[in-house]
Amino acid sequence: MKYSSFLLLFIYIFFILNNINAQSCPSTSSTWRPTMASFVTPTSPSIATIQPQLDFLLGKNNLVFMGQYGYSATSITDGPTGVANSFTMNYDTWGPAMHWLVVKTPVPALKANQNYEFSFGFKLGQVLGSYNKIASISVNFFNPADITDPNGGSQYFVTPAHPAVYSKTVTTGSWTSSTTFAQNIITLTPTVDIGLSIMAIQITRTSQTGPAITTMFVSNMKLSIPSRTVPAPPTNLITKDSELIAIPKPLSSLDAQDSTTCPYLATDLVHWHDPTIWTSGVVPLPSTSSNIIIPAGKKVLISPCSINQTGIYQKITIPATSELIFADASLTMNIQDIYVQGKFIMGTTKCRYNANINIVFNGAMTTVDTIAQYFGSKGIAVASGGFISVHGRQYHNTWTKLAATAWSGDNVIYIQDDVNWIVGQQVVVATSVYQDEKYPENEVMTIAAIQGKVIQFTEPLKYYHYGGQEYQAEVALLTRNIVFQSESSSAASSFGGHVLVSGEGQFAGIQLIRMGQRNIKGRYPLHFHMANTVSKSYISDCSVVSSYYRCYTIHATNNVTVTRNVAFDVNGHCYYLEDGVEMDNTLSFNFASYVHTIGTPAAGYNQYGQDFTQSSSLAQPADVAAGGFYITNAWNSFIGNAASGGWAGFSFPNLDAPIGNSINVPIVPKQFTTKVFQGNTAHSSGYFFEFGSSIYVGGDLSTGSDGLLVYNSGRISRETYLNGVESGGEIWMRFNNTKVYLSNRGIGMWGERVEVILLESHDSIRPGSLFGEAWLSDAIVNGQTGNLLSKTTDYSRQGFQFYDTYVKTILTNIIFRNFVHNPLSTSPEDDNRVIISMTHSDEFKPQFISATKNITIQGTAVSQYIGHRIFDTGSSRQFNFVDYDGTISGRSVPTIFGAHDKWWQFDNTCTYNNDWNSWVCNKGTYEVASVSVEVPGYMDRSGEYDATSNVGYIYLFGSGITDSRRMNVTRNVGITGISDFGWYLYWTVGTPSYIKLWLSEVPYGHYVFFAIPYPASTTFKVSCEYKYNSQHSYNFTQATSAAAVRSGDGKKYYFNGTHLFVKVINFVLNGSEYFSRGGAKINDVYWEFIVHITATNTVKPPVNGFYTGLTDVLPSSTL
Repeated sequence: MKYSSFLLLFIYIFFILNNINAQSCPSTSSTWRPTMASFVTPTSPSIATIQPQLDFLLGKNNLVFMGQYGYSATSITDGPTGVANSFTMNYDTWGPAMHWLVVKTPVPALKANQNYEFSFGFKLGQVLGSYNKIASISVNFFNPADITDPNGGSQYFVTPAHPAVYSKTVTTGSWTSSTTFAQNIITLTPTVDIGLSIMAIQITRTSQTGPAITTMFVSNMKLSIPSRTVPAPPTNLITKDSELIAIPKPLSSLDAQDSTTCPYLATDLVHWHDPTIWTSGVVPLPSTSSNIIIPAGKKVLISPCSINQTGIYQKITIPATSELIFADASLTMNIQDIYVQGKFIMGTTKCRYNANINIVFNGAMTTVDTIAQYFGSKGIAVASGGFISVHGRQYHNTWTKLAATAWSGDNVIYIQDDVNWIVGQQVVVATSVYQDEKYPENEVMTIAAIQGKVIQFTEPLKYYHYGGQEYQAEVALLTRNIVFQSESSSAASSFGGHVLVSGEGQFAGIQLIRMGQRNIKGRYPLHFHMANTVSKSYISDCSVVSSYYRCYTIHATNNVTVTRNVAFDVNGHCYYLEDGVEMDNTLSFNFASYVHTIGTPAAGYNQYGQDFTQSSSLAQPADVAAGGFYITNAWNSFIGNAASGGWAGFSFPNLDAPIGNSINVPIVPKQFTTKVFQGNTAHSSGYFFEFGSSIYVGGDLSTGSDGLLVYNSGRISRETYLNGVESGGEIWMRFNNTKVYLSNRGIGMWGERVEVILLESHDSIRPGSLFGEAWLSDAIVNGQTGNLLSKTTDYSRQGFQFYDTYVKTILTNIIFRNFVHNPLSTSPEDDNRVIISMTHSDEFKPQFISATKNITIQGTAVSQYIGHRIFDTGSSRQFNFVDYDGTISGRSVPTIFGAHDKWWQFDNTCTYNNDWNSWVCNKGTYEVASVSVEVPGYMDRSGEYDATSNVGYIYLFGSGITDSRRMNVTRNVGITGISDFGWYLYWTVGTPSYIKLWLSEVPYGHYVFFAIPYPASTTFKVSCEYKYNSQHSYNFTQATSAAAVRSGDGKKYYFNGTHLFVKVINFVLNGSEYFSRGGAKINDVYWEFIVHITATNTVKPPVNGFYTGLTDVLPSSTL
């Protein structure tokens, strides 16, 4: 009896404690409402006039001990107990007299001729003696390329290749005490601006360390930017974010609101805290096991007083006929699962909530479906037919850009757009460095004051953020008043909450923190899941921060709008189109930043890239190439988005078939072109892979025979057709009004057809790498901007690299700017040149595949216009392009650029440019032609031979040529030269008895006049054929002279006892075989029109198929 009474008392007390909030609700009347939140923009303080001191602390965690010997993993250990920010340097016996403390993290940018302080406390571990006496301390700032990478794992300090950018050495200081820490201050006054650098402190003693281990203690080491007056506002604030292109922006007005439509005003609501609505007659309590089912047919209102705000509710189910509506009043709800079959309402399109509502998802890592089958655990799932609406207060714009450069130590920034942000909110200021992961310089800052477009932070910026005319760092608002987040302990397992919608969903003004579940498919922060074609769904002005897995996902869903959202610090692809069937969605004005790959980033040093297979630690293998926007089907609209960081900013992987749940949908995703790609920006990406880019159309994602996903990161071709089907006809992928900067390859396109119109590229290694039939037009390609962090020799910049085979590239209406010679370059191809060749291969050689027109070059020495490397390969010897208006050559007439051999000196207009290693000639009526000379089993297209496999020479002859104008020929087939000229082909091994000439690029209306040596008395059978029909098959007849062959119809040959003369013409052509854009034209490589030459000689028969002993004699110059 006593036990029963005690139990009843315990239950009563438990009920009272857990319903204390409910008991405080004054009424259960249907007319009662809590006081709803209102919003009045808080008054901001004035912008303070003083910038506080910025201290950049250095300690055990961001320093590495280096030397040429005498170092170990324990050279730096914790400092003395009770001494804050201290560390111990441990010296082994007989170590060197000098060692280095090298900073592992980026250090602030420093202005020339300003004073900075480097300070530290110092104490000897042993009494001063001959082995621990300091002679000098030097503070150095090195270019990162000149010093051992402090994050590379090695402690061996390589002697720098070049002097420090700035160095300060002191030989006196408080370095002798072994009893107390003595303070040391070294004033630094750089003579030049210092951008991206590695700080290294050199400590030199008077001798080696001696026979006993010695120690030294350091406390509170820091680099300080002293407090100073806030500078006057710049007079040249940026008002237009681009010089050439037009980047669209969202409407400036806020979304229209109508408070009379607010859902909490409905008269048919019942209260959560009303016991009578529950079948048990008891208001549900937080519980680790119960499933709270909203009463059928009821619209239940949750008020702050309705629930316990500290206990954890296990699960809430909203049946199809029910609604759960939140009041616009601040509250916190701890929950594991919410299953929505009916409606979940927390604000609407016309009634955005002002309250601070905090939903905290709790729960241990599991793969059990605790919400509902297939919907996982720890989150909100909306079933098909269900509806969710969550709308927090609107802050607009959600992101903007700097209007002026912000330096390290600044606590005031200037932005370009009007915003309604408020004091106390957090923003991220995006990086202005190229390698975003290696040098993490994104900064999360808190607003202390805001006046119009001027923002002051509570603390100074550590890093430099560029805001020049060329481009400007983004500033994005992270804070929202409605927050969905996971408990902080979830970081250990990367198992956060998730929101999955299979019905209709509307989200606006939410911040999602620590959401997503790493490597669990379908468990993402915000996720439309197989909802088919929706009619009223969107995600607008939300923010995802510190995500464990992705940001905003569209999965097998069409017609969703994702607009004005931001994301920062994300693992895996961020804006994510999952299966390849997602189409007609609109992603506009979104921002993604600091996106991390899962696992080691995809790399590789050839075009193949690397292969990755799905595993428990890599559920989606393409996450090794994670980027801001992952686009498995291009038939969607991308407007005004920006991506900072990531493996790529925008990724278009190739899918031969859909994957995952959509595997049986009968489409080929990679065959769809871009529906709209307009006004997007990408930067600080593409650097993990030699061929990586900020906008990457490449890689392959497929389902293996075992059902696992397989990803290859490299060169995969892409055919695109109207409506995604081959019968629709070929169509070009189109990128309009695009900006790339601080990028590797800018826009990387492995596909067959692409047009890039209106492009700005700044501080990138190259603006793009475009395959297939490619047109780049109306662009600015800027090798060097005013961004201090980009002024590095870590990487070179080229205006464009022409490829080496089987593409067609046209460049028109382009301004190339600021390509300044790099004194460290080892060849013209890695110098900062405007146009460079590709010369590495003998197997792959250029036909006529490159052309330009209306090119303007600014701020660049003429010597930097062309970068051609003389190399013993066919691709080097056959480098060529046509400058259709002479704007590169300066001749103002169409010009042919040819490589270094005199083979390209075809007439008296040709001059050799030593800076360019190229011949430059007036084009006149000539074209560049290409012929594949094949000898089966010896020289054929299937062979791959060494670049040194020389077999002879090709010479120009006739047309008055008397000197030797030749080029080496190797066993790798393909000869490119000038049309309508004599080509004399001499084999050092002897002339083959059978030769096959594939006229790969002999344009319509043009020819090549061949001369080939044979012994006297040789007879010939010469014919031509087209592989795919017999319409143009002819047997050649013998002419009366070589001149008659050259002036003839291309169906004759002549042998003068020394040389066989054959004029080759492609009879299949009708003049339509070319790719033309912007007034420039490149002729097609036309497959399989062949000329056969068979030689017979019974007097001097061939030896093993070759006529040997022939003299190398140039045919007559009069031909």
